[in-house]
Amino acid sequence: MTVSLAQRVGLRPVELPPEQRRTLAAARVAALGFLTQTVLVFGAAAAVGDLQAPVLVGAAMSMSLALLLIGRYERLPRSANRLIALTATLIIAEITLLQPSGERYAPLYLGVVVFVSLYFSRTQALGQLLVAVGLWAVALSRAHPPAEAAQIWVLGAGTLVAAAVVIRSLRDRLTLAAERAQNERSILDAFFLNAPAGFGFLDHDLRHVRVNQALAEIMGYEREHIEGRTLRELAPINANILEPLARSVLESGEAVLGIEIEDSEGDCHLVSYYPVPGPAGLAGIGTAVTDVTHLKNVERRLEETNRSLTVLATTDELTKLPNRRMFGEQLELALARARRGGLAVAILCLDLDRFKEVNDTLGHAYGDQMLVEVAARLRAGARDTDVVSRIGGDEFVILLADLDVQDAPHLAETVAERIRDLLAEPLAINPVELKVEASIGVALYPLDSRDAKGLLAVADAAMYAGKNALARIVA
Repeated sequence: MTVSLAQRVGLRPVELPPEQRRTLAAARVAALGFLTQTVLVFGAAAAVGDLQAPVLVGAAMSMSLALLLIGRYERLPRSANRLIALTATLIIAEITLLQPSGERYAPLYLGVVVFVSLYFSRTQALGQLLVAVGLWAVALSRAHPPAEAAQIWVLGAGTLVAAAVVIRSLRDRLTLAAERAQNERSILDAFFLNAPAGFGFLDHDLRHVRVNQALAEIMGYEREHIEGRTLRELAPINANILEPLARSVLESGEAVLGIEIEDSEGDCHLVSYYPVPGPAGLAGIGTAVTDVTHLKNVERRLEETNRSLTVLATTDELTKLPNRRMFGEQLELALARARRGGLAVAILCLDLDRFKEVNDTLGHAYGDQMLVEVAARLRAGARDTDVVSRIGGDEFVILLADLDVQDAPHLAETVAERIRDLLAEPLAINPVELKVEASIGVALYPLDSRDAKGLLAVADAAMYAGKNALARIVA
């Protein structure tokens, strides 16, 4: 990858592998050091009117090295770093040794010591420090008497050594912190990129800054096609739902969790938005998207199964009428309403006469068809609000609820007569025509009993009384 000059000096961002990024950072620091050295040397000499050849040569060499570093850092061998640092030391030595009053430029050694302490190994940094301290001693010995030079040297050397120790300690701590941060980033990246759920980070314009592979698959795009695009661009169908939720997180700083969204293909997802704090407020919002299509399908199938089981548990399989269980529940509800409202309830118990003879002579298929036809006629004879149930083999019960107490006996008898008339019509089953006869018993709440069991017992007794009377007449 070719790095432009603007990217080299940091005016434009550049994406590089970690090793190249560290090399570029070191080149920038070194180049900045040489530029600073040039400015300081030239400025100090110009300020005192001391612009002589050693200063000009040193400034020119420092500027050249700065340009070389920033322009060719990636092509320089690793060993060139030590030579460049040594060259910087020699430039300062050239000025301190050859320039009149050159010892005033000795503090420039500090910049070299700082640089090598940050970017060189301990051994290499120690070597550079010894060279700087030695050259500093030579410069002082030429400008001062031995005793005075020794005192100044001790002070300067101590300063250089102390700076080197402090910078090296700071560098080690920063390196350790950077390694820990990198390890933590690697761990978080491993979870983020490989998580089965979709995760992403959106900026304040709701642009996807970073997403993982799972979110890309959920949204149906390649990762590189998602990053940098807005929520509306990627999810136009549900944008009117998702955008206000995401913006509410930016405004309130409170998470929005578990919003169920269905896309155009019928897939169902749970979408959550949560605030991501930054150094100056919210840096943006995080999003988590979980595909729950399979779970929703399982839930729908369970609901359908439950409905089917409920129907099977409460419906007579042959006639499709409510069974004994459902009838009992409906009767209890009707009695509860009657007690609260001062109403009446009527039940009609019906039993087919000589039904066993049909099964014995024509077979159970004819008997079953006869029960189906009887059920249809009972449903036709009852009111729309009445409950018609089959509670046994050839036993049926009709529930008349929410009746006026005064009108209840007459209404119950009217329904019973209508049913008798309907059943009196012959049933045509294939080539056979059957005549249906039935006994009906009626019981009323609150006249005959005040509970379900008592009402059923009274109606059942009335039904069997009618059946026995019919049997005596026939006999």
